[in-house]
Amino acid sequence: PAAPGAEGGPAEKADATDDATSQPLRLTTRASRRMATRAAAVGYCTSPTPLAKLLSSFAARRKIWKGNGSPVHATYKALITPDWMQGRTTYGGLSAALCLEGARRTLSDEGRLDLPPLRSALLNFVDAAGGAVEIDASIVRCGKAMSTVTSSVFSEGKEGRACATSGTFVFGAPRLQSKVEATRLMTPPPATLPPPAECESIFAGRFEPPGPTVLFPPTFTQHTTSLLASGPGLATAASSGDLYVWVRWKGADAGGGVGEDVSPDVSLLALADVIPPASYALFDSVAPVSSMTWQINFLDPQPVSFEGGYWLIRTRAEHARHGYSSQNMELWGAGGIAAVSRQSVAIYA
Repeated sequence: PAAPGAEGGPAEKADATDDATSQPLRLTTRASRRMATRAAAVGYCTSPTPLAKLLSSFAARRKIWKGNGSPVHATYKALITPDWMQGRTTYGGLSAALCLEGARRTLSDEGRLDLPPLRSALLNFVDAAGGAVEIDASIVRCGKAMSTVTSSVFSEGKEGRACATSGTFVFGAPRLQSKVEATRLMTPPPATLPPPAECESIFAGRFEPPGPTVLFPPTFTQHTTSLLASGPGLATAASSGDLYVWVRWKGADAGGGVGEDVSPDVSLLALADVIPPASYALFDSVAPVSSMTWQINFLDPQPVSFEGGYWLIRTRAEHARHGYSSQNMELWGAGGIAAVSRQSVAIYA
């Protein structure tokens, strides 16, 4: 697909368009006015907290050490600010990123960027998370090539401290002795896809919400740019859902980085979940959704974004019935396929 324009050119124009359409949609109903008031209260009208600053709130509370001086279990605390929320919880990508940050810090003790590449992650979204949270991480195994770490986000619920998200992360060093190499088995995106400068925000348009409890677009989307390159729009009662979407962090550098202290795999994991599920194209109106599980494999240990820090997500709805949907997702960069994932989502439409 065509890459975005050079810095200062069309790519900036796309950002400006998205800024205008990522605010709460201006509707005429009284419920919509209440939504706008609620949106202001939960973060749209405050100074947003960048991902790098949010991760800087990470602090170790306690660690359990092995005899060789490395930790086997650690607990951290962090603060999820209101601008990262979607309703009563943060979105799954940030919860996953917090789990990964805890796993990285426990595995290396200091969260260094020289760990083996992240190869795979399995997330289970259990409950809501927001405000002050704790992250518990435990090393399951630390081998010569592969290391496995479990990490969970805990938040204060009605019955006390409760698990909100749990994850398992596998890090693996390259096995250079392997003779098997097949990197072009997947069909690349169409070369005719328009560049970001020619695309509208995926949230552009007018949506009649079912009531003031659904905030759309979600508050956290003020941190990102999501531009629909191909496929049906959201809540258009489409017969199928197969979308290509350009995504990037607002304020990212030309390579997609969001700060030298933020590991690329942490920022990419959070970014890979910023768009609504593909089944949203099948909805006839705005309705809540909730991710249940997410499995993602990172195929390129050093992925490179398209120009301007953009990545291309393809998301396909495979099945939706009885309030649940299944989807397949691909994340593409300038060097080819960067990650593939599957996600199960609860839908309330």
